Amino acid sequence: MNIKFSWKRDAYGYDPVSESDFLNQDGFSLLDCVLMDDGGLSLSESLPWLEEGIKGIKSVVTGELESFDWGRETWGVECRGNKAKIYSLHDEEYFQILSLDAFSKVLQEWTAFVQSEPNDQETETLNLSIGI
Repeated sequence: MNIKFSWKRDAYGYDPVSESDFLNQDGFSLLDCVLMDDGGLSLSESLPWLEEGIKGIKSVVTGELESFDWGRETWGVECRGNKAKIYSLHDEEYFQILSLDAFSKVLQEWTAFVQSEPNDQETETLNLSIGI
């Protein structure tokens, strides 16, 4: 899987953008959707939510929790065993599954990227092996 993080400038400042080639049968990346689902909050207000996701995943990996459900405005992720199920909160039958390890790595990298100084030229590309 390849994923690229970049910044998009708009009238109010910068928004982080995720573009991956992890696409579903409709040609959409639900991974990108869940990462960019900010719930209408600013980046600084979104950081605790991202950190909560990282902490919850670690709890599943260590066995402290059997599962962890992490959601925002429109998208959610169910972390269970070694899988992360990304799904629409409006239609739970619309989902994609990837390895928990891959999702954890992406979420950590996304969190670090969101904390970086926004600019038009900054991009970060990740190449990850994913398991289903």
